[in-house]
Amino acid sequence: MKNIFPTFTTLAGACLFVLLSCSCKEKGPNLTLVFKDNFNRKVLGSNWYVQGGDWRIKDGAAHSTLAQNRNLVLKGVKLPDNAVIELVMWSESKAVDIKFNAWGDGKIHEHGDGYSFILGGWHDRISVISRLNEHEPERAEDRSANWLPNKRYKCKVVRLGSDITWYLDEKKFLYRKDQNPLTASMGYNYFSFGNWRSSVFFDDLRIYRIDD
Repeated sequence: MKNIFPTFTTLAGACLFVLLSCSCKEKGPNLTLVFKDNFNRKVLGSNWYVQGGDWRIKDGAAHSTLAQNRNLVLKGVKLPDNAVIELVMWSESKAVDIKFNAWGDGKIHEHGDGYSFILGGWHDRISVISRLNEHEPERAEDRSANWLPNKRYKCKVVRLGSDITWYLDEKKFLYRKDQNPLTASMGYNYFSFGNWRSSVFFDDLRIYRIDD
């Protein structure tokens, strides 16, 4: 698939970028909402599977303080290969270290499931998009650091085939092209929230399918 995110060589590519950069509407052009959760309840419910740790709902958000890479896995819907994922996340910890995973297999892994999106990891030093292992040499990185505790970050991930782009507060943050993309046919179609030892919160999750 042609890479439309780093540069635009066609009008069609530019139009698609404008579409995906805007706030996604539930029934907007080319997008279909397949799942949403605002966590405004007392318990996580049947859509979620706790691999371990202290995952729960606190103050209307999914919350963990100690999970040691045991994820909160969405089992109520499978991720489409081409999708837009939106969520809000924040950390109360000085180390920040907020993470979520997309297009994983939903199983327990010590260092990430599918593609891991980590903001302010390694004591607020490195942010990454990694594949299957958060320590992989080919991961996309940002080392600007200085992410803030208690600040709510609005995230959006857009995936079209091998192209994965992470937007943060409506600005392009990290991009990765995977020459061997993880797909549903390979068993990679799960979404999960992750945590090590930070006090993290996740809210307002929305998942959209990108229609042809």
